[in-house]
Formats: sequence, structure tokens, C-alpha cells
Amino acid sequence: MKLTFKIKKSINIIFDYLTDMQKFVKVHPVIYQIDNLGNENYLVHENLKFDFVPFSFTYPVIIEKNISENKITIQAKVFKLIKIEMKFHLKADSDFTIIEEEINIKSLLPVEFIIQSIFRKQHNQLFKNIEIY
Repeated sequence: MKLTFKIKKSINIIFDYLTDMQKFVKVHPVIYQIDNLGNENYLVHENLKFDFVPFSFTYPVIIEKNISENKITIQAKVFKLIKIEMKFHLKADSDFTIIEEEINIKSLLPVEFIIQSIFRKQHNQLFKNIEIY
């Protein structure tokens, strides 16, 4: 799945929000805590709602960043069954930054469509939050 966002913030600010997990948690709509495990490894605490029923869970995340190319890769393994890889590529456009995001989901479970829908909503809100923060 590929998503594109255009927001009025500099590449440096967006790069910082996507790679500094303390900043990331402040703008993410469902992640409420991130624990630093060292060496760009983190434990993410998330709270989703399904039909108004809260569902909390944790999962490990690895972040790879390439400042010179303005690229970030986030790899997550949810419930040890779902592998998610998000690749962000940031490009300057006058006073704006274009964020091109590619999300790959691998699982033996038939959850790809549901996860894609969740990501569309969450990341739309994530980048709106970064823009106004």
C-alpha cells in the first residue's frame, strides 16, 4: 500500500518526529507510550478501539534512518504473527514536505485489508498532528 501526504513543515521537522520516539508518541493518534530498548529498538504500547471497545497491546519496533536520503524504515512485529514494514521518503516542495509512504504487511492471517484501513486513518491523523504541533 502506498500513501502520500503533503504538509507545511520542513523535512528536518518531519524526519525528527518520525525518528525521535518521544516526539512520535506525542503526535500519534493511538500509540500512548514507547520504551527505548537500545540500538533503535523500541517497545510500542498501542490502544485501538473496535466498536468502542478498547484493546491495548505492545509490540517490538526497529527504526532505520538515512538522514542523507531523507528515508526512514520502521519494522514492527505485532502478536508475533504480523510483520509490518513502513518506508517513508521525504521530499521538499517549497514550504511543504511530501511524504511518500509504502506499507508492507505480511501475515498468515487474513488481516491485510483491516490493517490497511487502520493505517490510512491513523497516518492521515498522524501527519495532521505533526503539521499543527
